Amino acid sequence: MNETMTATIEPIEEMLQHLNVNAVFGEPRQEGDVTVIPVASVAYGFGYGAGHSGEETDPAAATGAAGGSGGGGGGAAQPQGFIRIHAGGVEYVPIVDPVRIVLAGTAMIAWSVFWITRAIRAFARN
Repeated sequence: MNETMTATIEPIEEMLQHLNVNAVFGEPRQEGDVTVIPVASVAYGFGYGAGHSGEETDPAAATGAAGGSGGGGGGAAQPQGFIRIHAGGVEYVPIVDPVRIVLAGTAMIAWSVFWITRAIRAFARN
């Protein structure tokens, strides 16, 4: 089982080294007296499990074939915006995703139509 853990942890360590804000944007940049620092949300998820048959009378348990283990992980990095440092001060500039705005608006309209329809039906029954 120790070899399995090592085989699982090594790719995770490699992923942690590569999945960061620099993977999305690159290094902070400076042009003249303006510095731009990228901002991103980075998320990781990991899992590991092991088990065995639990039955001592199982013939496969004697050969070690009744158990198993495994693990995995994943991650995602998404740009959020950037911080601009200049002579006039510091400002955060978000990156706006128009698709998310349209989806949120569509969901809000659908939710409103559902509740209005439900209210009309409730009043119609009375």
